Amino acid sequence: MHFLYPNMLWGLLALLIPIIIHLFNFRRHKLVYFSNTAVLRSIQQENAKTRKLKYLVTLLLRCLFIAALVLAFAFPYNPDKQLNVNMENNLVGVYIDNSMSMKGQSQRTTLIEDARQSARDLVHKLNPSNRYLLMTNSFEIQNEYPMNQDEMLDQLDRMNPDGAPVSMGEVVDRFEMLAKQHGFSTSTLFVYSDFQRNTFDLTAAKADTIMQVVVVPMTPEFKSNLYIDTVWLASPVVQPDLTNDLNVRIINQSDKEVKGLPITFTMNGAMVASTTVDLEKNGTQEVVMQFVVDGTGDQRCSVALNDHPITFDDAYDFVLGVRPSLSVIELGSESTNCALLFEDDEQFRYTLMEPSRFDLDQLTKAQFIIVNESANLNETLQQTLLNCVTDGAALLVFPSKNNPNSNSFLLNKLGLTVMELDTNATVAQDLAMRHEFFSDVILDMPQQADLPKVKKHLRMRSNGIPSTLLLLQNGDPMLFSEAVGQGQTFVLATALDPKWSDLADHSLFVPMMVKMALLGGQLNRLSYTIGQDKMIVLNDMNLEGDRRFLFASADRSLEQMPASEVRNGKVFLYMNDNLPASGFYDLLVNDTVNRVTAWNESRVESKMDFADRDDIEAQFKKAGFDVAAVLDTSDFATADLVEAMAHQSSQWKLFAMIALLALLGEILVLRFWK
Repeated sequence: MHFLYPNMLWGLLALLIPIIIHLFNFRRHKLVYFSNTAVLRSIQQENAKTRKLKYLVTLLLRCLFIAALVLAFAFPYNPDKQLNVNMENNLVGVYIDNSMSMKGQSQRTTLIEDARQSARDLVHKLNPSNRYLLMTNSFEIQNEYPMNQDEMLDQLDRMNPDGAPVSMGEVVDRFEMLAKQHGFSTSTLFVYSDFQRNTFDLTAAKADTIMQVVVVPMTPEFKSNLYIDTVWLASPVVQPDLTNDLNVRIINQSDKEVKGLPITFTMNGAMVASTTVDLEKNGTQEVVMQFVVDGTGDQRCSVALNDHPITFDDAYDFVLGVRPSLSVIELGSESTNCALLFEDDEQFRYTLMEPSRFDLDQLTKAQFIIVNESANLNETLQQTLLNCVTDGAALLVFPSKNNPNSNSFLLNKLGLTVMELDTNATVAQDLAMRHEFFSDVILDMPQQADLPKVKKHLRMRSNGIPSTLLLLQNGDPMLFSEAVGQGQTFVLATALDPKWSDLADHSLFVPMMVKMALLGGQLNRLSYTIGQDKMIVLNDMNLEGDRRFLFASADRSLEQMPASEVRNGKVFLYMNDNLPASGFYDLLVNDTVNRVTAWNESRVESKMDFADRDDIEAQFKKAGFDVAAVLDTSDFATADLVEAMAHQSSQWKLFAMIALLALLGEILVLRFWK
């Protein structure tokens, strides 16, 4: 046992005071004459023994009280935990969590500024000969080489306060790798973080026995938050002058109800819709906001609410790509009623394509592909269609009139097997009204609805994955649906030919086909997430010639060049560095704006749930790390590290408790021992 203030041990000399009092009791005795002393003599002898025992117990309790009190003031601590910061060939790492949650309010300023100031105090107090690494969520290369004291202080001043959330395991693994890479025999990592439970993950971390961890938890002043979690469209395809619904999910991360929270929807800086929402405590609410777009092209949109002091998730930016028309390709040797539906509609660009002379570039850019009853596709083309669906297109497959087993490769890939051709006349009976496909196609279904009549159909066996949207009276499915990748596939068991069914003349045909077309399309994503979306796939890019890609802010004050790769007819962009802030960024191709992209901060840290000190230490130790101490930022400002470490293993409370118990024991002895 070591003492932080050993000079206080001189106070043990005070033990002489109760000893002297008990040894030299100068009380005067009064003589009382009594006629018969025989009985009194025996009583005196018995009381004298009891009195001596009582005095002895009192003496011991008083000595224990003084000794325990002196030892408590001397601040005893366990010296087993010693920091390696002043050892030769030791690397000192400082990790400052610069994710958005660290911008929360502290008692003085913000958590990240408190962490930065505490790190400055730490570097000032350590030996100037130490070497340092500055770790942040941004993993900036200029900070990850051994620096001297002045360089470290300079980098702390220049540190980027905006970073995407990363797991704690990724941070410690990177620090261990850098320490070994630079040849240090030991290392000490000071961890400044608010330790959000969503990112405090050490399950995949590999503990290094030469690394020491000092944990510095940052506690936010406020732990409630209102935020917009995500948005999505009722119809993924946005077209001019057509009403669409924007769905917004709002979450209340607090123990208080919220009434009448204003929500605004702006497009290109102008408000297009607004509403209010009531939120229960720790509740979630979804609101629908209707809008109509006048023009075409990329529309910069944002949904926002007002909440303080945590503001990084109060707005959700997204881009609506409004197309003047959708590409519809019908594969077959002859056209069907689909041509009558799409050919003269300005919303669609219809093309009839021979399967034997298909255009791959047109197929990959199509939003809706129809395989009609006259098409007989080879396996290569069938696989190409599956790839188009995976990338976001919608595909409708009709049975072949000439060969029922035609296109079996495609059907098998979709989980369907053709059993036989059924020539018995029947009628459609059951419509999956609750399925999202029909939810906005048919608003009301009468009891005795007139559904399509079928003269011939293929009986198909399903592996259970495709959904049945339309069922025949005999129990056979008429229409299957299955999501494949980002797209959607539909398989009809009957053809449009009048010899097969009256579907082409039925009122259900037009809304069903239009809905399929609107569900398809390799549409640009509404938004991307900083730190999570590291790769962007461009399906509709012209691959001819050289291309130079660049992400740039609207005022061109920031430009960032991603790495690019062309593979399988697509362009892959790789984000080597995170964009500095949420908002809109133009994607330039050879200095020409190709499209607008929207980027939002991750909502991983929107939930205000933090690990406490005991849980933090337990998690590090469970992962095998040597946790030297769990300190506060004030420890670096008002004490040296030895004192701070002593406070971690101090036993002064134990001795203070012993002193109080000794005092209580003395009171009880004097009061009740007669």
